[in-house]
Amino acid sequence: MSSHLQAHAAELAHGFSLCELAEGLGHLDMDGADDVLIMGICDDSRHAKPGYAMLCLPRAEGRASEFAESARELGATAIISVGIPVDTQLPSLHLDSMGQAGTLLRRMFKTEQAGAHLYGITGTDGKTSVTWMLREALSRYQQQPVWSTGTLGLMRSSDDIRDIGNTTPSLLTMHAMLAEACREHVHSVVSEISSHGIAQSRIAGLDFRTAIWTSMGHDHLQDHGGYGPYLAIKAGFVCDCGSHGGNVIANADHADIRERAPASSRWYGHGLSRDDVDMGWEQELPGMLRLRSRGEEVVIEDIPLGDFHAENVACVALILMVSQDIGLQELPELLSGITAPPGRMQDVLAGYGQVFIDYAHTPEALERCLRAARKLARNRLIVAFGCGGERDREKRPQMGEIAVEFADAVWITSDNPRGELPAVIASEIEFGMQKPYRAEVHLQLDRDKAIGEAVAALAEGDILVIAGKGHEAYMEVCGRRMPWSDAEAAEKYLRRKNSGTGLVSEGEDICA
Repeated sequence: MSSHLQAHAAELAHGFSLCELAEGLGHLDMDGADDVLIMGICDDSRHAKPGYAMLCLPRAEGRASEFAESARELGATAIISVGIPVDTQLPSLHLDSMGQAGTLLRRMFKTEQAGAHLYGITGTDGKTSVTWMLREALSRYQQQPVWSTGTLGLMRSSDDIRDIGNTTPSLLTMHAMLAEACREHVHSVVSEISSHGIAQSRIAGLDFRTAIWTSMGHDHLQDHGGYGPYLAIKAGFVCDCGSHGGNVIANADHADIRERAPASSRWYGHGLSRDDVDMGWEQELPGMLRLRSRGEEVVIEDIPLGDFHAENVACVALILMVSQDIGLQELPELLSGITAPPGRMQDVLAGYGQVFIDYAHTPEALERCLRAARKLARNRLIVAFGCGGERDREKRPQMGEIAVEFADAVWITSDNPRGELPAVIASEIEFGMQKPYRAEVHLQLDRDKAIGEAVAALAEGDILVIAGKGHEAYMEVCGRRMPWSDAEAAEKYLRRKNSGTGLVSEGEDICA
């Protein structure tokens, strides 16, 4: 079941006077504020109601007064602004920082002493998989529901998933979610923490007791001013958690994480004989993982395919040991048979094992995905992928270079071109493919046809990876999101191939 949960407005369990909310936080304007009772809060003026306070955040600068007036016309009784001026006739509370706004929301939702253990997972790649696996493992261990938020939405259970709009949703949504979790007596909440969520303070006031840093690579650099600021944003989140006494779990195999994570971090890394990590891991066979900690070893069986998933499971293992005081010998029972989220090295026809879809949309993720797939291929490795429009352009030639280095055949196609021309994006991908190509390269900008052609090219022992979109159910073109599924397209063409029916016309071959 899927429903929507973006808390542009939330009712409170009981009312607060504006003065009560303002105590010790900010500057209160206008006489009569003592008599103002706040019964709810909204961060979108269209959701204002009588008795509600309108929360004006910094991103509303320039239009905050307009939004405040719209909220007043719908019955709002107060304005709460954060770091921006608001011209309003309503009683108003002016806060200097998002930190104060977070404290205010904890006060309003009565979650100052929230019992839920908040886990925050950041990193360029691996966030969604670690979040999924940790939720599943904690549910097994605690024998009760564990909630998670992230790319896939708010998961209260495997059949109760709610859309939250962004990987890390708005400040109000995060606090409303925590309040709901507290009412439901949920003991653990696992959240993906994106760079945008950190930079825009969408997690202000939330007390993360465990922070996890999974990886560091290239993504969203255009939004943060380059790699350095992007790295600093991630480091700031985990260091803040560590400085307040929280646990920090970090990946020792990334030099930048090694340098920037706090000294108190607990480390996991590839290799069983190393003495610089708290948890070492090795994968001797697909679907099996060996873990070593403090001289002891265990084997975890029946895990998702791919070295990167072995690393994700090792991360989850260390999180469980550190945050829940679980012994190494208890881990096989908790982690054997653990699953991966949709679109992460997902076998399109379960058990068929020839076509996989994966969300890999960064150079690092694509390389890891193709390395894993190479181990499964008895013959050729084929990849179909593209790059998103209006996103980090630096990664396009890098991903092209990786594709021809690790695959035997490559289909360059479209992937959420947004407002850019797909042909331009494809040419920038191709720019990284040094000639003569080390692989067979095709251009087919129609993603459906590209998948059909790649499936048609499959021979016995070949593996096809369709990368970039994973679980996404849309293709974004010129501001519109149109329905799309890599898995459905691949399954359609696989079934046609297996039944001997026709596939699609061939695309433009750009081999040298």
